[in-house]
This record gives sequence, structure tokens and C-alpha cells, in this order.
Amino acid sequence: MTDGLLPDTAVTGRIRIDFELSEGPRKWGRILDLSALEPGDLLLFRPTSPNTDSISRRIAQAQLSAGLHIRHAQWTHAAVYLGDGQNICEANFKSPGQKDGVVIRSVFDYCDGMSAIRARRPKNMTPQQKIRIAIGALTNLGKGYSFNQIVNFAVDASQEGLLNRFKGIFGSSPGPRPPPQSFVCSTLYQDALTYASRGNSVRLGALCTPAQLSASGDFEINDPPLNWLEIE
Repeated sequence: MTDGLLPDTAVTGRIRIDFELSEGPRKWGRILDLSALEPGDLLLFRPTSPNTDSISRRIAQAQLSAGLHIRHAQWTHAAVYLGDGQNICEANFKSPGQKDGVVIRSVFDYCDGMSAIRARRPKNMTPQQKIRIAIGALTNLGKGYSFNQIVNFAVDASQEGLLNRFKGIFGSSPGPRPPPQSFVCSTLYQDALTYASRGNSVRLGALCTPAQLSASGDFEINDPPLNWLEIE
């Protein structure tokens, strides 16, 4: 069940940092090599030890209950890579130093020895569309975190409805929809990808989870490579 980049993966290079890092990566002594990533790539996260994060453990259990394979159900958080060599756009809550909701955050905050990370790339997209994924996420900056969507996910999982209802990231209900006003991490990516491929008039389709992003056929089969760089 350990797809993705684990903290104990061998270091492949060294890097000199000329910007401020949070305490986690400074103590861990490593950051991600993002050179293979492009704007709009999906980043998936999970704690390396489920016992350290009760919320992630519950998300993983709900995704398993919905019928998703452990390979995908293990992933409990998602973010949009912005393409600048450091930052992601994510929807989160109770993150140290961050407001609840949609924010820009350094991906290096997850380089703390406690997170496994996977990258995925949407397929059949032009460079301009990939940039639009990042733009689509950024248009939602400041919007709230949707606890309502969490409740809906939990209900679907208890009824084993997530797997049956999910028909790709875009969902099965085309047509204009008002832009959503709040998100969870996976629906933020879903909305940004829809923005990039269908335009601003069609945003959020059927709700999705991090596990469904991991399993989705809307991404390339081969993941972009991720490696660790040792901080000098």
C-alpha cells in the first residue's frame, strides 16, 4: 500500500536553500525535488503513521468502506501544484499558521518525515490548460472549508455509494452550475480541473475524494517522478 514517495527514500541530490523553510523540513533536512512537476499537477498526501493523525485515519477508513482499494484509499489529502518550484493551492483546516479554507502553502511544509507524497498528471492537456488548472484553483483563494461535503462523503461511504456514483472527476451531470463557495481538498482539485477543461460555466460535478483522484483514469498512467534533496 506504499505507492508514492516515502520519507525514508534515498536522497538523490543536494540543494542550497535561499528562502525560509518551516520547522518541519529544517529538522528533517530534506525537501522535494519538484523539477519534474508542471503547473496543475496533482499532489496526494498521507501520514506515514496513521496513528499520528486521527482525521486522516478516519478518511482512509471511510474510503475503504466505500469500496476503494487500499492503494487509493490510503491517500487522505490533495493539492494543486502551482508550478513555481515551491507552492501548492489547497483546501485545509486547522493547519498551523493558516486560515481554514483555500490557501497557498509551501509544499515543503509536508517535508517533515511524516508524510508520503504522490504526484499525478492530468492527461491530454495542453501547457495552457495545465496553467489554467493552477489558475482555477487560485480563483478560489479565501473560500471556506466545506464541512458539509465531509458529511456527504461520510453518508455515501456508509451507504457504499461513493464508488457507484463516481464516474470520473467531472461527474455525470453536465450543464451550468454556480461556482461553489467552499471546498475540501479533493473537490478543489476537481473544480480546478473542470475549470481548465470546460471553462468557467461548468465547475463542480459529482463530489470526489482523494482516493478517487488517486484511482481516476483522468490522469496519466505513469506518475511524475519525485525525489528527495538533502538541504545543505
